[in-house]
Amino acid sequence: MSLEHGAQTQIVKSTGISHSMVSLILAGKKRPSWSNAKKLASATGTSPVLWMDGSPEEIRAALSNGNGKGVNINQG
Repeated sequence: MSLEHGAQTQIVKSTGISHSMVSLILAGKKRPSWSNAKKLASATGTSPVLWMDGSPEEIRAALSNGNGKGVNINQG
C-alpha cells in the first residue's frame, strides 16, 4: 500500500516539506522533527505524535480511515 503521488504532492504543498523528505517519512526511513510533525498533522488532520512515533502502516491506516483530510490512499 502506498500513498498516491497526488496526495504526497498535496502534503508537500500544504507543509513546505520537501517531497523527498515526505516520501522518506512515509516509508519509515526518516522521522520528522517536532516542527515538521506538527505541519504534517495540520495538513492531514492527524496527530503530531502519529508522525513522530507511528509506523508507516499506522500512518497510512490513519490517512485511509478518513482521519486524513482528503488524503487518498492507493490500495494497489
